[in-house]
Amino acid sequence: MRKIIVHMQTTLDNRIANGAGMFWEPFPWGEQEQAYINDEFRAADTLVLSRVVYDAIVPWWDAVARGELPDDAPPASRAYAEFAAIQHAMPKVVFSHHMIAGPNLTVISGDLVAHLAELKRQAGGTILLAAGPNTPGPLADAPGLIDEYLVVVHPAVLADGPRMFDGLTRALALRTLSTTSFEGGCVIHRYAVNHDATA
Repeated sequence: MRKIIVHMQTTLDNRIANGAGMFWEPFPWGEQEQAYINDEFRAADTLVLSRVVYDAIVPWWDAVARGELPDDAPPASRAYAEFAAIQHAMPKVVFSHHMIAGPNLTVISGDLVAHLAELKRQAGGTILLAAGPNTPGPLADAPGLIDEYLVVVHPAVLADGPRMFDGLTRALALRTLSTTSFEGGCVIHRYAVNHDATA
């Protein structure tokens, strides 16, 4: 059976966006952090996204992959260009009621837990999942669905905004697999879900 890893960026107080739905400052992110994430994406073979996250990242990074740097993009470093190429090539699954499927893109709607459970049973490698505020909590509620959490914690605290596990109704028992800190201030935690225990 395949493994599903949830990948999220959060603040120290576990918010995944500010009250306006945007990222926060400071947002320290450089070559080391990007290279680490590149390795995680390279090790997966499917990227699952909510429609909000898809719209926020895929068109931007696809433009970088084509060599068409967006106006708000710095010069493409080696790690950034590498990430653009990796994500561009990955098969993607998007939660949406309105998107249309296309090459390398599957669109699902309705019972997301059932869809992901079926995807997990199919042949293949690791599935990376990144979603907006309405998704991680309910998916974490489904026993046995999520296997790991790859959480990037930034050195910031926000007064408002959605949190990663909003909507969660049960306790989770986690086991720390690794913790990696970076000079810019980010710390990346990797946790495995203990499916045989409750917190």
